[in-house]
Amino acid sequence: MLRTFPPGTRTSCPALLHGVNYLSLRHNTTVASSSSSASSCGSHLRSPQTQSGRSLQQKFYENRILDRYTSQEPKKVTLRQLVLFGRQLTEDKLIASANYVRSELPVRLAHRISDFQFLPYIAGTNPHLKMVYDLYWRAFDEFRKFPPVKTLDDNRRFCDNVKKNLLEHSQVIPQLGMGVSECADLVSPDEIDRFMNQMLISRISRRTLGEQHIVLSEQFDGDLRAHLGLRPSESFAQLGAAPKGFATQRIGIVRADCNVAQIIHECAQRAAGLYEEAYHLPPGSAPQVLVEGDATFMCIPAHFSYIIHELLRNSMSHVMRRFAGRLDDKDHHSGGPLFPPIRVTICSSHNDIVVRVSDESGGISPDILPYIWSFTHPLKAKRLHNFHAIHRMEARIDEVDSVSPLVSFGFGLPMSRVYAKYWGGNVNVHSMPGYGVDAYVQLPRLGNVVENISARRSPS
Repeated sequence: MLRTFPPGTRTSCPALLHGVNYLSLRHNTTVASSSSSASSCGSHLRSPQTQSGRSLQQKFYENRILDRYTSQEPKKVTLRQLVLFGRQLTEDKLIASANYVRSELPVRLAHRISDFQFLPYIAGTNPHLKMVYDLYWRAFDEFRKFPPVKTLDDNRRFCDNVKKNLLEHSQVIPQLGMGVSECADLVSPDEIDRFMNQMLISRISRRTLGEQHIVLSEQFDGDLRAHLGLRPSESFAQLGAAPKGFATQRIGIVRADCNVAQIIHECAQRAAGLYEEAYHLPPGSAPQVLVEGDATFMCIPAHFSYIIHELLRNSMSHVMRRFAGRLDDKDHHSGGPLFPPIRVTICSSHNDIVVRVSDESGGISPDILPYIWSFTHPLKAKRLHNFHAIHRMEARIDEVDSVSPLVSFGFGLPMSRVYAKYWGGNVNVHSMPGYGVDAYVQLPRLGNVVENISARRSPS
């Protein structure tokens, strides 16, 4: 029989700890398959595609190196701290930022690597989850070994290393999606959902730190180049340090006064274009998005845009499906709108903003509604199989153009909530049977809430 372990058991799974080649085991050992469900997770077992090496796995097996980092708590930040740090940015502050990111990334990676030890044994043998583990371990090893940053040249080399890892880790979401879809029948849904939420929110936190430092560095170098009168083709090689007293005013990827209505209009235009192209409709045919109210708040626009774009895509998709018959109805070809509008309301208090997205999609089926936030409900697991068609995903709206909106991954709503919760907010959905759906986004307005990341594994 297949052996599984209760949630919370540290399994020391050989696939993760030793880097065992399971393909070799299958060739040299007679393995009897005891159930068809096991094959959905184990039938694709093969050699790892990464080159992490057996020695790294042995170091993890000893646990001494990893434990040194998992014993540390992440040093959490707020959006306001990121903004204030970038103002009056000097060389010393930029180097301090580099060393903070250099020391913080291995701590956050170590906690997530440790999470793999708590997966049931059968999940640990899944090749897609094993690939994510290998990527995390290799990044952990590189960052912990990277020497302290002391000069601007050191910082540029460090930024190159962070960029390389960000690119490599763009495989993580598809690999996680395929891994949990293949193990959906073998691991409890609650266990997988806890694992996925921890992985994704930690991933956002690491990318936030890395991207913020990269952009600050690029902005600093650009301003320094202009200050020195260097052409884009000229190198900084002869410059050991910035001129004394040189400083610049930059805040990286954060916007201190993000305009909510503007982002909603931009997301609506992008979503409408996607569906009009997918359904071969003329411009202006998609449901109109009517926006009432406005507000500004401190945010990372890429995070907020992802949330809004996903909610508008969901509304447009289901409204267009519900009223698809109107496309062939001659009465609706006389100039009136084909579909009822989607109404977006923006409200704010001193501390928070709230955005409501209301549609007339007919509501969510009671059979599906309890599971819309889950990654592993059977309906979601089938959709996660669509990740086999793509190799990279960073959960950004500027990458959706390459994937048809008619292809569902069952991933958008849960990921939107993860983005919101990372900064202390939330996304909720209320269904009105036979009429439509109201989705609510609540986010802190002032940027004074620390990252909502957990170092320790959430209790069962």
